[in-house]
Amino acid sequence: MNTTEPASPKLRLLRYLAYAFLLLLILITLLLWQTPRLIQRYLPGWLAEHYGLQLTLGEIDVGLRNPSISLGATALLDAKQQPIIGFEQLFITPNLQASWQQKGVVLSAVTLTKPVVQLQRLADKKGDVRLNLTDALATLLSPAPSPKPETASAPLLVDIASIAVTDGHVRYQDQRKESEPGWLPPLNLEKVALKLDNLRTEANHPTAYQLNAAINGKSSLAAHGKLDVMSGMGQGKVSLKQVELTPFAPLWAPYLKLDLAKGHANAEVEYQLKEGKQGVLWQLSKGKLTLDNWQLKKHQGDEFARFGQLALSDLAVDGQKQSIQIGKVTLQHPLIKATLNPQQELDLADLLIEQAPAKPVKGANAANEVANNAAPKSAQQTKAAGNGKKHGADKPWQWQIKQILIDKGDLTLTESSSGKPQARQLSGLKLALGPLGSKGEQPSKLTLATQFNQSSPLAFDGQLTLSPFTLSGDINQQELPLTLAQPYLADLVRIKVQNGLLSSKTRLDLATTAQGDLSKLTLQGGLDINGLKVVDRADNQRLLEFNTLALTGLTYDGISQQMRIKDIALNKPFARIEINEDGTTNLQQLLLPQPAATKSTETKAGSKTPDFRFTIDQLRTEQGNLRFADRSLSQDFVADIASLGGQSRHISNIPGQRSDLAFNGKVDRYAPVTIRGGTNLLVANPILDIAVAFHNLELTTFTPYSGTYAGYAIDKGQLSMKLHYRLEGNRLEGDNDITIKKLQLGEKIKSDQAKDLPLGLAIALLSDANGVIQMNLKVKGDLDQPDFSIGNIFWDVLGNTLSKAITSPFSLLASLADGTEDLDELPFLPGEPDLTPTQQEKLVKLAQALKDRPKLSMNIRGKVNFNEERPILQRQKLERVLAKLTGNQADLDLLEQDSALQEALAQAYEERFGEDLDDLADRLHLDEESAALRAQAVILLRDQQLITAKSLRNLAMRRAQNTKEFLVDSQGIAPERLFVLDSQVKEEDKEAKVILTLDQ
Repeated sequence: MNTTEPASPKLRLLRYLAYAFLLLLILITLLLWQTPRLIQRYLPGWLAEHYGLQLTLGEIDVGLRNPSISLGATALLDAKQQPIIGFEQLFITPNLQASWQQKGVVLSAVTLTKPVVQLQRLADKKGDVRLNLTDALATLLSPAPSPKPETASAPLLVDIASIAVTDGHVRYQDQRKESEPGWLPPLNLEKVALKLDNLRTEANHPTAYQLNAAINGKSSLAAHGKLDVMSGMGQGKVSLKQVELTPFAPLWAPYLKLDLAKGHANAEVEYQLKEGKQGVLWQLSKGKLTLDNWQLKKHQGDEFARFGQLALSDLAVDGQKQSIQIGKVTLQHPLIKATLNPQQELDLADLLIEQAPAKPVKGANAANEVANNAAPKSAQQTKAAGNGKKHGADKPWQWQIKQILIDKGDLTLTESSSGKPQARQLSGLKLALGPLGSKGEQPSKLTLATQFNQSSPLAFDGQLTLSPFTLSGDINQQELPLTLAQPYLADLVRIKVQNGLLSSKTRLDLATTAQGDLSKLTLQGGLDINGLKVVDRADNQRLLEFNTLALTGLTYDGISQQMRIKDIALNKPFARIEINEDGTTNLQQLLLPQPAATKSTETKAGSKTPDFRFTIDQLRTEQGNLRFADRSLSQDFVADIASLGGQSRHISNIPGQRSDLAFNGKVDRYAPVTIRGGTNLLVANPILDIAVAFHNLELTTFTPYSGTYAGYAIDKGQLSMKLHYRLEGNRLEGDNDITIKKLQLGEKIKSDQAKDLPLGLAIALLSDANGVIQMNLKVKGDLDQPDFSIGNIFWDVLGNTLSKAITSPFSLLASLADGTEDLDELPFLPGEPDLTPTQQEKLVKLAQALKDRPKLSMNIRGKVNFNEERPILQRQKLERVLAKLTGNQADLDLLEQDSALQEALAQAYEERFGEDLDDLADRLHLDEESAALRAQAVILLRDQQLITAKSLRNLAMRRAQNTKEFLVDSQGIAPERLFVLDSQVKEEDKEAKVILTLDQ
């Protein structure tokens, strides 16, 4: 008999529940066991059918003891069955208990091993960017019909304690042409390692992350920080190291004609993203960027620039404030090579590729709308957009750089303005500038130090302002070789700069207006030039030299075109002025002919600018030397004014101003020379009032002039001159007071230009008792005359003076004797040989002049009036005949008062004609006792007296002898200086006189 009691309903219920749970567990186990296979079998086909996705799914393994899910090698393929995305394994460790409790997906760990992304950019389609990934997912990503609005619900909670991606690989390849905008070279991210900790889909929940990768096998990428996966906000730090930049050269190829030969970059920055009232607020801070070992080349292969390192530190960017802050910019070892063409244009402009104007986008702010619609918006962003408030776009960005440093720079500029390429180099360049910023009114300190062509230090210390632009500071430049100017002077002037060093200390002040117009340009300071030597390229002889030039007190105003210099001091200057064989000067030939100015040059030159005005308060010279040479003579003339010292004050090109001159020197080392006066030859109406005095010049130096123009060398003599020249308008007037001592002529020199003058006589005439010649020559000339030459005028006046002295010597003697009458003739009374008191007075003056001219001798020649003095001599001879008859002296003028003389006359008449006076009276019908009868008898007897030429000669000789005797006996003239010349009587002689001529 069965005694077992039936189970109670409660126990049966528990039994059934246990059976049901066991069955459910069996079913779940079967489901978990079969689901991976089902998914692996049917999911790829379903995705291919509905979304066109080509998916190769790896083995799915579900762990039950320790819950886990793993997926083997899986890949998403493109249409050509090439993998786009793939991985070796995905391993997920779920936390079922936590998922149940939190009603969400809670995972303890997610590990992705060796993921690979093969990303390719395809040809754009209608301006849209195409990628192989977006093409593969096109159906999946296409917009779906908008579902009916559902009641907003909280998002599914996802909590992942740890996500790790190991040994990932991302490859990017641009399939387009390199010439396409935005083309990039192949890019590989290798050894990608990503770790996320405590990822949770809750608002304001930070997820720590860490990312590391290698770029193209050489560079490294590292990032770490915290990320809010729901909003995308977060903060962290990103760094790049040793990024090779040569592959990225195509990025700037459309803009620059430069190739990057080598160079890499390092960068790091901290970032922060957070939500604000007007959208996402983002900041970058503590940024660093270094570009190392860059080399840029032109397309032709020539190096353009290189540098050791360009470093930016303390970089900060604030998107809300729209500000960029850079603490320091440092450039190490930069080298730049530039070229300046003959049009003064830098080749840097040729390196820029001109861009076509951007095509306008239809509709207002179309680009912004596309960008805004394409980007996901947070709730705050959506609200801000709904308010329609403008921000950011209308506000300009602000920037500031605290300091810019350049160290050991090198700039080489090749320019061809001289017609030949010339390389100019700034080496060892050091520059410090800052702060700089968009607030342009902030002044920035600027210091610069460099060397020009590795020999001439150049430094600047001042400050700079960007807006409006100003630059001011001190410039210190030392020992710049002036030979560098030679290529630029070669086609302008016929000189060669052989030596010279320029040093200067100046202050520059430059400013512009807000519109960019120059408002201020001043230069103050001084300069020194040492050891200048300039030669004339025609003969390679020195033209200009000085030991030192010191210029102080320079003030230049570029706006008003005014310049003032307080002092210029020249030590041991030398200058050479020459007259060439053709009469031109070396200074005239220094300027080389230039091509005619082009129309554009003339227009530019004709632009209206203030006239340049300058004033030099004082110009001083010390131990100067001025050499003058005249090669146009039969012999070269060379004279030096040495030990030239003095000063000129108030030199200016301002009308109405004149400079005061005071210089002293020595000609040929011994003859003093002084220069005094005032002048201004730099104005339209030049001013000149200058006095020059030379003392005791050796006349032998002037033999080339005397030989050329006078035909004689000078054997001895000294010259002193006092010259005073005045210029009024274009009229030049000069007064030349000349004193010559002990002048002696030397040998005769053959010269076609010499005048045939008895210079010995001229010297004797002009020389006083001490052998001194004094002359005062006045010259005048018109500067407007094309053949004007002060030298020609002077020599013409001197020649005329000598000619006048020779041709009219007694006029000269008369002027020396303070008389105005000529002393070359002594008129005599007819028939008289004796000197009258008037004649004696003239001879006294002549004697004094002869005493003052001891080198002179005088010739004395008597003359008669042949026709008038012959009857007088016949009358005198008749008186002597009558005197014999009377026994007393006979004077026919007293005939009517002397009865004895009347008887002697009757006797002589009767003896001569054989008749008495009564017979004569009958023939003439005259009274026998009348005076008329006796007068006729005197005439008849006089005509019967025989007077020969000898008698007339004796009269002339007596006159000459009487003249000599008076000069010797009465005036003390040495008889050997007086010569009585033979008197030749001729019928054509018409004057009774003594003719005096001079000889040496």
